[in-house]
Amino acid sequence: MKKFAAVMVLGAGLVGSFGASASDGTITIMGEVVDASCDISVNGGTADATVVLPTVSKTVLAAPGDVAGATAVNLALTNCPVSGSVRAYFEAHNVDQATGYLRNNAAATPAGNVQVQVADAAGSGIDLRDNVGNTFVAFTDDGGVGSANLNYMVQYIATGASTAGLVETALVYSLDYQ
Repeated sequence: MKKFAAVMVLGAGLVGSFGASASDGTITIMGEVVDASCDISVNGGTADATVVLPTVSKTVLAAPGDVAGATAVNLALTNCPVSGSVRAYFEAHNVDQATGYLRNNAAATPAGNVQVQVADAAGSGIDLRDNVGNTFVAFTDDGGVGSANLNYMVQYIATGASTAGLVETALVYSLDYQ
């Protein structure tokens, strides 16, 4: 029993010595929880939508960086706060960390060297690894209720000489308020 007590005292002393080390810094974490999110309509439908890109020839996606099939994606937001701003924050699901584009996950006969790029309404690409290029839009006050339109495009982008096949991916998003 005495050996056990001595071990316990020694163990307590070691634990105490670890707690006495000086800290190197403090990380303060801040955030905000809002009352409710806006109501979302994607291209006139629900918040979950399917966007169909046009069929294109592999010849227009012959070299890395070639784009084709730009298709508009509009997120119409209603019943929002009347002040502040918002953007769609694109989650990292399905994102190729080497390119920042959406991976082609077509199960049957996928097109080769083809991914999907998300761009702003002017066609400037958004890097989905960190949302660089994804800007905030101010809410409009519609008589005490806020609204906003978030306009994006999705398009094929070549990562090399493309081969014919199917393209399928998913873009997961959340509303990011400022």
